Amino acid sequence: MKSRCFFCHSHCSMLVGSKDGVIVKMKQNTADFSSSMCERIGDNGERAIKFHYHPKRINHALKRAGERGEDKWEQIPYEQALDEIAAKLSELKEKYGPETLTAIEGTYRSDHLWARSRFTNLWGNPGNIADPGTICWCALYAINMAMCGFTTETAFNHTIGSAKTIVIWGTRLTERYSPKSWVTKILRDAYEHPYEERPNLIVIDPVMIDPVRHADMYLQIRPGTDLALMLGWCNVILNEGVYDRDFLTNWSNGPFLIRMDQGILLRETDLDAKGNPDNFVGWDEAAGKPAVWLSAENRYRDDGVKNSLEGEFEVTLADGSKVTCRTAFDLIKKKIDEYPPDYVSDITGIPVDKIRKSALMYATQGPSTIGWGVAVDQQGWNATYAGMAKMLLRSFTNNLDINGGDYIPEPGPVINGVFPVRDCELELAEAVSPEARKKLIGGDVHRFMGWEGFELLDKPYREMWGIPRPQVHQLLSSAPMVWRAMLNSDPYPVKAAICWSGNPMVWSPNSKLVNKALRSLELFVVLEYFKTPTAALADYILPAADWMERPLCSTVEDSADIYLGGDRAVPPHADRRMDYDFFRALGMRLGQENDWPWETYEEVIAHRLERVGISYEEFCETGFLPPNVQEKKHEMIREKDGQVRGFATASRRLEIYPSAFETLGYDPIPYYREPAESPFSTPELAKEYPIILTTGGRWSPMFHSEHRVPGTGTREMFPWPIFQIHLETARENGIADGDWCWIESPRGRVKQRARIGFDIAPGVIIAQPSWWFPEQPAEDPWQCGCWDSNINVLTNDDPATLDEMCGNWTNRGLLCKVYRCEEIERISDRVSHTLFVDGKSGYPGVSGITNR
Repeated sequence: MKSRCFFCHSHCSMLVGSKDGVIVKMKQNTADFSSSMCERIGDNGERAIKFHYHPKRINHALKRAGERGEDKWEQIPYEQALDEIAAKLSELKEKYGPETLTAIEGTYRSDHLWARSRFTNLWGNPGNIADPGTICWCALYAINMAMCGFTTETAFNHTIGSAKTIVIWGTRLTERYSPKSWVTKILRDAYEHPYEERPNLIVIDPVMIDPVRHADMYLQIRPGTDLALMLGWCNVILNEGVYDRDFLTNWSNGPFLIRMDQGILLRETDLDAKGNPDNFVGWDEAAGKPAVWLSAENRYRDDGVKNSLEGEFEVTLADGSKVTCRTAFDLIKKKIDEYPPDYVSDITGIPVDKIRKSALMYATQGPSTIGWGVAVDQQGWNATYAGMAKMLLRSFTNNLDINGGDYIPEPGPVINGVFPVRDCELELAEAVSPEARKKLIGGDVHRFMGWEGFELLDKPYREMWGIPRPQVHQLLSSAPMVWRAMLNSDPYPVKAAICWSGNPMVWSPNSKLVNKALRSLELFVVLEYFKTPTAALADYILPAADWMERPLCSTVEDSADIYLGGDRAVPPHADRRMDYDFFRALGMRLGQENDWPWETYEEVIAHRLERVGISYEEFCETGFLPPNVQEKKHEMIREKDGQVRGFATASRRLEIYPSAFETLGYDPIPYYREPAESPFSTPELAKEYPIILTTGGRWSPMFHSEHRVPGTGTREMFPWPIFQIHLETARENGIADGDWCWIESPRGRVKQRARIGFDIAPGVIIAQPSWWFPEQPAEDPWQCGCWDSNINVLTNDDPATLDEMCGNWTNRGLLCKVYRCEEIERISDRVSHTLFVDGKSGYPGVSGITNR
C-alpha cells in the first residue's frame, strides 16, 4: 500500500506491506525523490512497526478513576467516552460560555487541523489555542503574509538548486528531520558539484553544526542576538549601495509617504476627505507633487508617475494645512543606520569583517536564499522584528520569488484553472461572530496573532485568491496567557481543554505553571499514542491513530502549493481513531450534525479533489500534486481584471513597511532590544547565573518530545539527555565528559549529561529540550519523569518578556549555572542497561491498565 509517513514534516512516501491486516515490512517509494528510510522508520520499517504495535500504546478509551495524578484509570467504550465528554462540554458551555474551551496542540503531526478549527468555530469558541507554533514558524507565516502576501519561510524551497548563496540561519539542518531527509540530500547534492560551481554557504549558529565543514563563512553568534546581526547586514547592504533600488522603487511600498507629525502612512483621505482610506500616497518627482496609489488597482491614479524612493517633502492636506513627509524607505534606512557593523559586533560577538563580508556575499553573489530555522522564532520580544528584518534582507536584495532565491508559493496547484479545496475553505472562520472574536485569549495584547491581525490580512488574501485566509496556526493565543487564564479565570474562566498531538508539560515554558494550570481544569481530554506527562493529568485519554492507519491529504497547513497524499496502510488497530473522527463525532453530539457531511476522511479527500477532476484512488496512486512553479509572479497580468498582479498585501506592493503593523499600533520598523535575561540587561543576575543557556537544537531520531519510549529502537539510539559545553567552561566548573550535571536557572534546576567539545563558545551551553522518561511511573511525583531533565522547567514565560506582537517567549539566550550532580546514585544507575537493547518491547515501572 502506498502511504505517507507523518513522523516529521517531510511526509516521505512509503510502500507498506501487510499480511492478514498486520504490517510486516516497509520500503521507500523510490518514485518520490524526497523520501527516505530514516532512523525513525528503520531500514525495513522495523522501528515504525514497533511503534505501531508497541504494548504501551493507548488502544482504548481511558477514564480517570482516582484523583488527578494518581494514575488510576477505567477502560470504557470509545463511544461512551465521547458521550460523557460532549455532556460535560455542554454543561461547561452553559455555565461559562463557549470560550471556556481551549485546544492544546504540538508540532505539525496531523492534516486535520482544519477539523479542529471547524469544530471550535461552529461551537462559538473564539479559537483559543495553546500551541508551540508561536515560537515555531507560525508567527513568521503571518509576518510573511503581511509583507509579501504568502509565506516564504520554508526549510528550503523548490528552486534551491539554482541558488548561488545559501544561508543556514539558526537551524541544525541535517538533523531537523533526519540526516537522510530531502533537505540534507539537497545540501549534499550542492556540494557534489565541481568546486567552481558550488554555491557559497554561510552558517550562522552558536554551535558548529555539521554544514560548517562546507561553509565559506561561519558566524558564531551569541544566542538571542540574531536580530542585531540582521540589522547589521541591512546596514552594510544599504550603506554600501548593494541593494536593488529599481525593485524597491517599482514594487515595494518604500516610496510611500509617512506623516512626520503623526508617524503614520499618508493616505488619500489626508488629501481629500472623500478619498479612499485604503489608498496610499507617494511623491511624483517628475511632477513635483503627491501621487495617489490605488491599492485595489495596483497602480498610481495618474499615468507616468516617477515615484521617489527617498526624500523629504511638504504636502498640503485636505484642510489646507501643510505637513512634512518622508518616504518609508528613508525612515527604515534611518533606523538601520543605528546598527553599523562595529556596534553589531559588540552585541553578537562576531568580528566586524565577518559581518561585512557575509552581508556582501549574500547581497552580491546571488540568487541567495535564507533557510528557515526556529532559533529566530524563539527570541522573546525580538522575534517578530527578526522575522521582519529577514524579509527586509530578501527585499533589499531582490531575492524574493526568483529562481534560486526565496520562493513565494500560492494556493495551488492550479489544475484546469482551479485548485483543490484548501484547508481554509473547510475551517468556516466566518462562523465566529464579532463578539466571540473579541474574546480570544491574548488577542487584545498580541493583536497581530489575534482576530484584528487576522482580518487585516484576510482581506487582501481573499482579493487575490478568492478564498479565506487560513486559520490553522496563524491565529494563536500565546501559551503563557492560556495557562494564566486557566489559573486566574482572567479574562474569563477557562475550564476545559482538548489536547491532541501535543505534550505541553515538556514543550511549554515554565513547566511548573503548566502543571498547575492543567490540574485546575474541570475537563481535560487528551488524544495520544502513549501515556505522556500531559496525558497522565487527563480526565479522558483517547487512543489516536498513527500515520499507518489513516489516509493523508496535506497542503502543509495551507503554506504550500502542493498536495501530498497517501492511503491508510491498515485499518485502525483496536479503538484508535483519527483526529477527524474525534472532532466530527464530538460535533455531531453538540448540534453540528449538518456541518459534517463526510462520514469518513476518505470522503473528505474525495470532496477536496472533486473540484479538479481527480479521484481519491488516482491521488493515492501518485501521492503528489506538484506545484506550478513560476518566478516573479508579481509581474504577471491577472486574467480576471487585466491588472498587474503585485502582491497579496493591503497595497498590492511588497510591504517593507507593513501597513498592518501600523494599523494595529505597532512600530513597522524593526529595532533590537537586549534579551530580557542576559549578562548586559541583568548583570546582577548574571553574577549568580553566569552561563548563557540556549535550548533546542534538533537531533535525530528524536523530534521534540517524540520517540522517547523504549522498545521501538529510537530511544535506544539516544538513551539520555545531553547538553553541549566548551572544554574551558567544563574545566572551570569541574565537569568531565559524560557527567550528570545540574543546570539551574532562577526558575528551577534539571539534570542532563555533559558533552564536552570545542564546537560551542566558552560561557555558553545548549541543552536538549522536551525530555521525559516513559519508563518512570506516571503517578505523582514522578509524572513520567518530566521533572528530571525537562529544560522547560528553566525557561521564562513572564508575560512582560513576550514578543509584543505575536507572543513569542524566549528559549534562546537565557542565564544559568552548571555544576556536577554529587549524589551517588544517578538516573542511569537506576535503570538496567537491558532496557535499551534494540528489540526489547516493554519497560518497567508503569502502573495502570495494560493495553490489549
